[in-house]
Amino acid sequence: MSLYLQQDYKPLFQPSDAMFTMLDVGNFFLFISGFLMIHTAYKDREVLTGYNFTGSLMLAIGISFVIVFYIQQGFWLSTFLTLPNYLYWIVVVVSLLRIKRK
Repeated sequence: MSLYLQQDYKPLFQPSDAMFTMLDVGNFFLFISGFLMIHTAYKDREVLTGYNFTGSLMLAIGISFVIVFYIQQGFWLSTFLTLPNYLYWIVVVVSLLRIKRK
């Protein structure tokens, strides 16, 4: 087999394409779960008191870095799909801060 034939071969999916697709699928589930969690917290604010402040803060900071990475890489769909989950954890952190102040 010549080198030219090997160079002309192109796989159906590039690894980055497949990863991007799987990333979007995962973020779609996070997108739905974010709205479900926001709905639960809106109906019953007592749910928010069971969270650990440090863990919630670290999670919100971690998601912040993930969103920055998505923006840097140009993963706009993933960025959009992550926002509801991110906003939920911001609400949790703010609620826990208010509870701590009392």
